[in-house]
Amino acid sequence: MDKKKLSFLSIFVFLAINVVSLVQVIEGYYGREYGHVYTFMFVSLLSTALATAAFFIWRKEEYKK
Repeated sequence: MDKKKLSFLSIFVFLAINVVSLVQVIEGYYGREYGHVYTFMFVSLLSTALATAAFFIWRKEEYKK
């Protein structure tokens, strides 16, 4: 698999991880399990950063001359 397809696929994987993590944050907050809130918030922020990095890699490969 080339770099462009791999980065495009990883964007969706990281966004799916982000959505699941944010759901766990909301459930942990309302359930007053604050340890889960901080853990899943960190995972969500990390997956957002990785999705952003994958986006810039994809954009670089997509518009390369």
